[in-house]
Amino acid sequence: MPQELFVSRTLPVLATTEHLLPQQKHQIRGSGMLFSQTILEAIRTEGIWIVMLGNDGETANKTGDIVTFATIESVDWLSEEQIKVELELSLWGKVDAEQHHKSDRLLKASLFPLWHSDKKASERDRVVTQLQQWQAENAYHQPPTDIGYDFNTDPCWLCWRWLELLPLPVQTKQRLLKQPEPTLCLRYLKTMFRQSDRYTRLLR
Repeated sequence: MPQELFVSRTLPVLATTEHLLPQQKHQIRGSGMLFSQTILEAIRTEGIWIVMLGNDGETANKTGDIVTFATIESVDWLSEEQIKVELELSLWGKVDAEQHHKSDRLLKASLFPLWHSDKKASERDRVVTQLQQWQAENAYHQPPTDIGYDFNTDPCWLCWRWLELLPLPVQTKQRLLKQPEPTLCLRYLKTMFRQSDRYTRLLR
């Protein structure tokens, strides 16, 4: 995990429709020469930028866009048909205005601190209960290592998990992530839940 913040790092980049955000561990799979080279380069540089890719092809790699910094914990090259990579997603970065490289396989971004909130969500809050329901239905297991967050009620962690799950446009997710705190994101999520309730009642 990087020791210095607000510094620029040029790292290999992986654009994915799985919009992976910090404070978790995650497994990715891939195959082919390009994927292998990207993983090898990420091991060498001790980091990789994870970039949001929309289903419409929109990529969040423009100046000021939010990307996630990840380190590779382990790689299983041979036991399955695809390469299996264990990631720890710890921080995020903001894409720099100047890119001094010519390869689209590299990205320069500046590391900066994650959101922080001293407030906790109520255990009865919809953002908490519905996420727990989704986790139960999908046999989701929380990371084995607690890296400083009360996973169930921390508003920052809740926002990141919902933004990963919801099929929102990349532009919307970026707008919410560029806020200095999770307040706007929580308000957006709660508005979505209320609208969903009204829509469900109309269908009945």
